[in-house]
Amino acid sequence: MTKTLLNIDENLASSIALRFSAYLNKFISLSLYIAHVEEPDEKEKVGHGLVHQAWEEGVINSGKRLVERMLRTENIDCPLAGRPRITVGTRDEEILYQLRSGQYKLYIEGYLNTSDPEAFYQLISSPIYTQAPCPILVAKNLSISKKCALLCADSVDPKLLVEQSCKIFGKANFLFDIVYFKFKENEELQFLEQGEAGSNLVETEKLLVEKEKQIENIHVVSGTPEQVGDFLKEYALVASTLPGRKSMRMMTLANSLASVLLVK
Repeated sequence: MTKTLLNIDENLASSIALRFSAYLNKFISLSLYIAHVEEPDEKEKVGHGLVHQAWEEGVINSGKRLVERMLRTENIDCPLAGRPRITVGTRDEEILYQLRSGQYKLYIEGYLNTSDPEAFYQLISSPIYTQAPCPILVAKNLSISKKCALLCADSVDPKLLVEQSCKIFGKANFLFDIVYFKFKENEELQFLEQGEAGSNLVETEKLLVEKEKQIENIHVVSGTPEQVGDFLKEYALVASTLPGRKSMRMMTLANSLASVLLVK
């Protein structure tokens, strides 16, 4: 089983993440743990010693009630591996501490898709994403697709993409496609011959075969991030290495409705 930490708050993004986690559990056996971080303003903090301890216990109890409401409302078909972990502090610091100390293999959180590359970059450049010791799944949308895509390009390390993705996919019965992206200002998305993709595609395919993953389709697509992002919406999730700020892949992932598995 894949030991997984899912961070939730009382919002739509967390609702999507809870439901997507339950769907993912049908393909990948998850050992699912819930986390919630209460981030009180400095002005809200009360006293010292026993007074502060009593205040913190009150904040934690409030967080517990929030999590209980979310779980009761969503009623997901995926058993939890333990009690939800409610902490008080800075969100990034608390989540990173749990990921490291708990030796999790996957971190999940929800994200409301805005098609805004800058907002998406701010998310994936945060300390959690840059310092997490495991892959991160950004749950952007609910899906009933059984297809998963590995997003490849000239800038992608095939070995990193395949090896780290397969650590999560394991023996999952997803249908796997390779999508090789070549940026070009076309009027519409174009599909090219595989020979136009370069050596990274050949290496990615070879490594997937060595991992005994059956490849359904290989798509070499030429177009803008908006066009390729729209094409990717048919997938349950898209696996990618962590892209840079000016990367066309970053803009593509920002524009896609598909959930994103970021590996590094």
